[in-house]
Amino acid sequence: MTLVKEVEAFMDRFAMWPQNGHIVAGISGGPDSVCLLAALVRLRKRHNLLLTAVHVHHGLREEADDDADFVRRLCRQWDVPFVLKKADVRKLACDSRISCEEAGRMARYEAFSEMLRRTEGGTKGGCIAVAHNRDDRAETFLFHLFRGTGLKGMGSIQPVRGSKDGSRIIRPLLFCGRERIEAWLKEEGICWRVDRSNLGEDFTRNKIRNRVLPYVQREICGQAGQNLAREAELLSDAHDFLERAAREAAGRCSVAKEDEGICFDVAAFEKEDAFLQDQMLYQTLVQMGGGKDLTAAHIREIRKLFAPSCQSGKKVSLPFCGVTAERTFGCVRLTRLPDVGRTDGPEGERKALLPGRFPVPGLGMVSSRLFAGPAAGETDAGVFLENIPQKKYTKWFDYDKIIKSAGFRTRLPGDYLTIDGALHKKSLKQYMIEEKIPAGQRDGMVLLADGAHVMWVPGYRISAAYKVTEKTAVVLEVSLEGFAKEGHSPVAGNTKEE
Repeated sequence: MTLVKEVEAFMDRFAMWPQNGHIVAGISGGPDSVCLLAALVRLRKRHNLLLTAVHVHHGLREEADDDADFVRRLCRQWDVPFVLKKADVRKLACDSRISCEEAGRMARYEAFSEMLRRTEGGTKGGCIAVAHNRDDRAETFLFHLFRGTGLKGMGSIQPVRGSKDGSRIIRPLLFCGRERIEAWLKEEGICWRVDRSNLGEDFTRNKIRNRVLPYVQREICGQAGQNLAREAELLSDAHDFLERAAREAAGRCSVAKEDEGICFDVAAFEKEDAFLQDQMLYQTLVQMGGGKDLTAAHIREIRKLFAPSCQSGKKVSLPFCGVTAERTFGCVRLTRLPDVGRTDGPEGERKALLPGRFPVPGLGMVSSRLFAGPAAGETDAGVFLENIPQKKYTKWFDYDKIIKSAGFRTRLPGDYLTIDGALHKKSLKQYMIEEKIPAGQRDGMVLLADGAHVMWVPGYRISAAYKVTEKTAVVLEVSLEGFAKEGHSPVAGNTKEE
């Protein structure tokens, strides 16, 4: 079977053909994307496809203009509409405080989606085609495996996935290895461009691509890439099966569904397999508030509510999900937190801190956001850590280390910080004494806390336990917009807002 026939069969298998016939293909000029475009061109008449090639000029490499010209000429030769989108990726990375690699990815998919929206029929029924291949899937599988992940992460890159705008992203070459792609292009006399940034080792993915996999294929198993990709597909299927089983189990355990949440019967829940219990909770939280930033630690905290010894009224609030879990008589109820931008009571203590911009008594306007840390593999860890802001009123925290709930409040008995890398604890009272904070100000100072663990004493220091490291996957950034002046300590009742 020829490569084009295999592409057609793969697209049939995963129902990749667009309902309205329109495919926007991301074409960089590299071998994978050139092969993708060549295959789609040869299939377009048979499947009545309307193709548009989009090339995103990142402005990062000297040869970027030549890459764009190459793709333009290729599209002219094959009679494919060509769209060039230029993006200031460095500025986007700086403004968003993310790596250039991640900023480039954002710029590309936004350009693809924009082009699809502009076509007849828009995103409804259309597809975005990208050129990930089998080796990309194997590399991503290893990357996720090395840094720790669940079944979904080990499923790696998927043949088809949905997009936020309602379109679908398809990967028609995901079955095929890089070596075969290049061999086919040579047989067909088709040229391509070489992206030299893929040859370096500035990023973890490149190290896996250029060092780890070649070594394994040379010294251990020549079919390692193919085998890893197959394992990723099996694990993806296992994840899908587990999701269905968890939904069925949740149906057996749910005693009431309300507008604001879901109630699980404790006795029925405890009869289910422990693995399914975790999946039930995870899926429910995803449906209620989004699960991208959920960790095993958060699931464990909710599981404690199902213990026989847990008293009625015990609660767990989840940061950034906007969900709280509460033990009641014989049940655990998961509900959405109401009106999460406002204060809870006279002390100014907030419910779970959500990304956004909001007022906090004693601090004025506060903004917070989440973004990928070095462990997410989108940037070099050393470069990332060197660029942690040293601003007095903007701090970064390792989000996954938040166990209970990140919130602003004044001090309470039992508050403490961790003061060094060995995680030695110090009471907040002792810390304030050592820092010579006037006694009259201490009760009014507004803190960021995770339960009794003080994450940040604004104007002073953060707790060592929440510091960003090379193992940080998700970063929480918190900025006090109303306190840019050095030497001013945030104190409740002394609010300055923009």
